[in-house]
Amino acid sequence: MKSMVKSKTFWAAILQFIAAVIAWITGEIELWALILDFVAMMGVIFYRSSIDTHLREFFDRFNWFKSKTVWAALAVIVGLVISWLTGQIEFAAMIMAVVTAFIGIFMRTAVSPE
Repeated sequence: MKSMVKSKTFWAAILQFIAAVIAWITGEIELWALILDFVAMMGVIFYRSSIDTHLREFFDRFNWFKSKTVWAALAVIVGLVISWLTGQIEFAAMIMAVVTAFIGIFMRTAVSPE
C-alpha cells in the first residue's frame, strides 16, 4: 500500500477523478461518465505495472513509433480533428490533411525503414 501511495500514477488517477467529480457537480458530465471514470482510474491504479509491461511490449514491435516524424504527424492529426470538432475547418479539409499526414508517416518508413 505504501508503494502505491508513493506512485505518481496513483496521484494522477486521484486528481483525474477529483476533476471528474467537479465536472459532475457542475453538470458538465453525467453520473454514468463519472462511474466509468472511477472504474478506469481504479484499473489504472491497480494494473499500472502490467499495463506498462504490455504497452512496452506492444510498442517495441513497432520501431517506427520512435520516429519524430511519426509523432509530429500524429500531433497534426489530433490537432486537425480538434480543429474540425471546434468548427475551425471543414470536414473535407480535415480529411485531406489527415490523409497527407498518414502519407508522411508511410513515406518516412519507406525512405528509412527501421
